[in-house]
Amino acid sequence: MTDAAVTGLEPSVLDALRQIAGNDHVLTDAGDLRFFSSDVLREADPAEVVLQPGTVEELAQAVKTATAAGLAVIPRGGGLSYTDGYLPQRTHSMIVDMRRLDRILEINTQDMYVTVEAGCTWKALFEALKDKGVRTPYFGPLSGLYATIGGALSQNSMFFGSGLHGNAVDSVLGLEVVLADGQLLKLGSAATPYNPSPFFRGYGPDLAGIFLADCGALGFKVQATLRLIPYPESTQYASFGFDTKEQICAAMSEVSRQGLAAECFGFDPYWQGRRLEREGLIKDIKSLAGVARSGKTLLSGVKEAAKVMVAGRRLFEGVTYSMHVVAEGRDDAAVDGAMAAIREIALAQGEEISNSLPKVMRGTPFPPPNSMLGPDGERWVPIHALVPHSRIGATIQAIHDFFSERADVIESHGIEWGYLLATSGRSTFLVEPVFLWKDSRQLYHNRYLEDSYLKGLKSYPENLAARAAVIELRSALAQVFMKLGAAHFQIGKSYPYRQGREPATYKLLQAIKAAVDPRGLMNPGALGLE
Repeated sequence: MTDAAVTGLEPSVLDALRQIAGNDHVLTDAGDLRFFSSDVLREADPAEVVLQPGTVEELAQAVKTATAAGLAVIPRGGGLSYTDGYLPQRTHSMIVDMRRLDRILEINTQDMYVTVEAGCTWKALFEALKDKGVRTPYFGPLSGLYATIGGALSQNSMFFGSGLHGNAVDSVLGLEVVLADGQLLKLGSAATPYNPSPFFRGYGPDLAGIFLADCGALGFKVQATLRLIPYPESTQYASFGFDTKEQICAAMSEVSRQGLAAECFGFDPYWQGRRLEREGLIKDIKSLAGVARSGKTLLSGVKEAAKVMVAGRRLFEGVTYSMHVVAEGRDDAAVDGAMAAIREIALAQGEEISNSLPKVMRGTPFPPPNSMLGPDGERWVPIHALVPHSRIGATIQAIHDFFSERADVIESHGIEWGYLLATSGRSTFLVEPVFLWKDSRQLYHNRYLEDSYLKGLKSYPENLAARAAVIELRSALAQVFMKLGAAHFQIGKSYPYRQGREPATYKLLQAIKAAVDPRGLMNPGALGLE
């Protein structure tokens, strides 16, 4: 059977794509199509072809060729997604795997920016910049081993550095974008024929912002310029335990409002217990080595690693809710002051506990994504809401009420749930409910997770009823969040974005879509756009 027969793609189109990117980078194998057309939760009907361009020129030419043939074109970064963001809604589609576009083009420590191709991972960028004594303000999600710059800017994301510096898109100075017809746009201050430099984003209307958090619905981000900051000279860690959700939320909100922590995150009782069941969270040799390397000196690092090892699995004993913070700055005095203020806030309602967890997470910031399965091999998928501090209490109570009202469904399917808490900047609080249930793995999991980790997990038979129940619960909870006025990262095709927008606002988005993608071939369905 020929590749064209496998894919259903016209031989002339397939030949043209191979001439552009090379035979090895036009994938038509059934397993590859299945893998690239799936995410953490779902396997979609596969796209007809996967393209892996090595240059911006190859990408632009291939996109032009594909759309001229009526193919939908869908950008895919590291693939660490759970909201159908890059899953094709039409089989007559081409997924573009952006990971070969991974060069760091310029590190400018005089003007304090870095320009990088969209397929570069956050881990690779972080390590290259650290050698130069600089860092992006937000420096990546927990999935940064695989997650790419372009993926995060398309979906938006938060974690490392977010407590002080906000989300992924807040670090952007400029973009280069390929449109559905292959046209290349430059956005930001570099969009000039007169001595261009990407040092400034807001010269006139923020056209770069239009293409940020667009879920790939408007264009392919091929290059991004991000702000730089000096790499912090001093970093300290602290963790605290609280008896109630009201106490932890009050403490986290105040730390956020005062801008005291680079990261401030926490766990409910269920989820922190499940995290500790993951073999290696604290004891993993690679994690301890990361803690040792993160010390100011080798001796201080080894001492910190030893403390982590001693803490071991007793980390959360007797703790109901736990909050973890990382404070950083230009010198010890500045960080000492921030940590003193954090302790004053936290100890007013809680108690200090071992700070092993934030040390491990900073010591090895981009671990393998083994948490995509539960500690016993269960399937895992999250959903989240972003709300202002004034609404976090009501949002968490709505979550508890939601699961209480559906206790029969949850119990009958053996579904477990908990939630992560985190803050971003001075005004945003994230709550991320997580579902776990016993179900078979996908090819997706087998390709992403470490073999050594998979070997130690249980395997389960296919459980379509429980999977359908989780999908229904997530959809219903998204409606609850919408009515609470929540915002979201990684909107993809799962959150009710169109339903939750004012009609005039969404009409403007539709007009922009029509201008940049008049045939509607750029990731159809993302943001509710067809």
